[in-house]
Amino acid sequence: MRIHHLFVFIFLLAGYSYGQQLDIDFSRNGLLVFKELGSESSHIIDFDVVAESKINVLYEADSKKHLVRLYKNGKKDTDFSARTGSFNNEYTIPVAIDSKEDGSVLVLSNFWNGHSWMVSVNEFYEDGMMNIGFGSSGFYKKNIMDNFDDNYGQYIHASSTDEIIVVAKVQHFNINTAAKKEKIGILKLSGVGETLSAGLYDDHDFTLNCSAMDNDQLLLAYSESIDGGQEQATYLASLDSDQMAYNKLDCITIEENYQSFDQIILCNEKLYTSQMEDDSEGVYHIRKYDVDGTPDTSFYDSGKMSYSADIYNTNFVVNKKGEVFIISTSLDNELEILIKKLLDTGEVDPSYGINGETSIYLKYPIFDLGKMHLDDKDELYISGSMRIDGGSYGFISKLKLNIQQLKREKLEKFLDNLFKKE
Repeated sequence: MRIHHLFVFIFLLAGYSYGQQLDIDFSRNGLLVFKELGSESSHIIDFDVVAESKINVLYEADSKKHLVRLYKNGKKDTDFSARTGSFNNEYTIPVAIDSKEDGSVLVLSNFWNGHSWMVSVNEFYEDGMMNIGFGSSGFYKKNIMDNFDDNYGQYIHASSTDEIIVVAKVQHFNINTAAKKEKIGILKLSGVGETLSAGLYDDHDFTLNCSAMDNDQLLLAYSESIDGGQEQATYLASLDSDQMAYNKLDCITIEENYQSFDQIILCNEKLYTSQMEDDSEGVYHIRKYDVDGTPDTSFYDSGKMSYSADIYNTNFVVNKKGEVFIISTSLDNELEILIKKLLDTGEVDPSYGINGETSIYLKYPIFDLGKMHLDDKDELYISGSMRIDGGSYGFISKLKLNIQQLKREKLEKFLDNLFKKE
């Protein structure tokens, strides 16, 4: 082979690797679709990545709910067998999961009691068996205010002290009011499913945006209307899970083209949030704080995204180095996912992809992106839904974010094969 041909191949290989970040050892070439034989639809309710990169997944297929555990290669762990028949009725809607340090899984649901919606929690052991000693015969059900308000559980967090925190939306029961007012309810349970505390956060009409928990500190992001809706503000608050005393960390007045906190991530004793601006400008900001809520002024993200990025279908993760990866669906290609990398300073990493951005292509058109997790090797798991044969199906895809390592591995393999042939 002539030397200039070799350079051409190396150049093409390096460029090609930018779009080949899928971990081909995970499921089928990096993509696991929850499309079972005969099923017409499915969607992933929630998932998380636990020790040894195992994955707990709560999903629904043709109105039947399933809780499964996967190995890091995407294959089903047959030793985990969760019986989820109690979820498969019109009165129960599972919404979230969280894994405890002992390997058990907590499932948060909303339950219709015939008059209003209540919070419901179940626990499944590491082998998938339901803990029948949890709550009452395996079920914990609670109306936070013990009245007829609707309670819509949103987030569940397991603390290191074997306590459980549930964050819920509470809507007032008022037959004369067309528009229901929303408040934030916080419920704390013991490890065996007994109520430790239940009440409203600050007893104001707030809109819950997102929640996170780390080192037993509960973080909330929420918004409220001011002056009859003429102005809005969005808040970031921290609660000590022991005392449930709160401290507002940050407040941002929302201008006409500005939107509320979209996501919270706690990593390396730092707090990261995302906010969106007017989609016509394609601006999606990441902010960085100390855990006490002090803004990190050394971190600056201009928020500018590629005009191909759908900022209303965007999420982000943070690795151990403090590097931020912003993941979006593409507006130009329904098979494409865009990834933008920020350094720990908030600046775009120019060595990543092309001008800090790269992309991957999945096999089927993408409807939307869901939750995302990094494992202990900083490999990324993305959930979402995609269109196949006219139906919508949930998926999990595994990506390798280290592009330079990928390029080196592919180049080494290419050269080995090349010179073996010679």
